[in-house]
This record gives sequence, structure tokens and C-alpha cells, in this order.
Amino acid sequence: MIKKLLVISVIFFGLLVIGLIASFAWINQSARDNQAKIASPVNLENFDRLDQAVWSLTDKNLGRTWLNPANIEVINGFLKIRMPANRLEGGEIVNRGAVSYGRYESRMKLPSAPSSITGFFLYAPPDYFYEIDIEIHNTTEGKLLLTTYADGEVQNEYEGVLGFDPTADFHNYRFDYTADQVAFYVDDQFITAWQDGFPKGEPMQLMVNSWYPNWLAGTPTPTDQVLLVDWIRY
Repeated sequence: MIKKLLVISVIFFGLLVIGLIASFAWINQSARDNQAKIASPVNLENFDRLDQAVWSLTDKNLGRTWLNPANIEVINGFLKIRMPANRLEGGEIVNRGAVSYGRYESRMKLPSAPSSITGFFLYAPPDYFYEIDIEIHNTTEGKLLLTTYADGEVQNEYEGVLGFDPTADFHNYRFDYTADQVAFYVDDQFITAWQDGFPKGEPMQLMVNSWYPNWLAGTPTPTDQVLLVDWIRY
């Protein structure tokens, strides 16, 4: 009887070990698979020049703002989007290519222009159907807004604070977009992730802008302010 119990115990223990090994193997494979999904060929835009074969300049009204192409230039390796004094103006660049799953990251120093925001995001028309947003208020407080849109409405929202003044120095803003989830990071620190409620594989365009939305006060900055973009990886 004792021998039988020992044999059963050994068999049970062996099966348990095999199950644990298989489980760890599955977890490791899943992690590798997820990494592979975002390890697509990386484009690095250093803004040595403004290549208008790659980036288009928006010329339209958005919210309270005229997105004026004249406010965009590249100087000394930085993209500059100017928000001129006493005018409700900003600017926007749009990547001409269609993109989907991948890692999207930008290193930026924000303008000090209360009642305006800076956006780094993916978008495709019509509004509210295909969009993944990082938006930061252009203030010293560093209010952060993360949003996904699908099926004609907001699906996920996050509001928080960065814990630093985004107008004082450069910081990295990133999202990793796969079929399984969208995850957001600031300076490589995880912020939040969502597993549903975002566009699934829809071709979108990568955009960067600074502008005055209707849902803020709409008070133009009293002095010229500039969004500085050091680089974009995508």
C-alpha cells in the first residue's frame, strides 16, 4: 500500500513539474510573440531636415486653431511647431504613410501655452472611429490624457499627471500597439494599458500637433511659444 502511494506521489509530482515547465515555456513564448509584434522595422526621424516626401503639413482649422504650415520648421535638428503670440494658431505634421501595429515614441519639449495641448497620435477618418492618442496640456502642471476611439465613440480614457513640468525639458512619450493591447509609457515608465476598445489593424497615420481645442479656454499665449520635437521612432 505504501509503495502504491509512493508511486502515485512520484507520478503526480512528475506531472506537476511537467505542467510547470510547459506553463513557463508558454509564458516565455507569449512574451516573445508579443515583442515580435512590436519589433517591426523601426523608422527613426531625427529631423535633420523636414522631408515633405515623408511628412505633410496640415493647413486647416481644428477646434479654435488655425493649423498654419508657416508655423512649422526644422532648425538645428529639431522640429519646431510655433504657437505665435496673441493668435489662436498652432501646427501639425502628418506622416504620409499608412501604419498599423508597432511601437510609436517621440522625444518632446512642450510649449508653455495654457488652454492648448500637444498631441502624438494615430488617426484615420472618420472622427471617433480609428484613433489612439497621447495628449498633454501645454502647462507646467503636466496633465496627461490618453484615449482610444473605435466604433464612433470614446472607448478608453485615462487622465493623470506626469509628475514633472513638460515645458521645462525633453521627455519621451510612447505607446506600443499590438492586436492584443495598447500600452502607454512616459520616459519608459508604464502608465496604463487596454486590451480592447481600440482599432484592430486599421491603417492610420502618425501625427504630431499643438493646438487650442474648443473644450479649453482658448486664451492665446502672450509670447511666442514652441513645441520642440527631438526625434520620432515608429
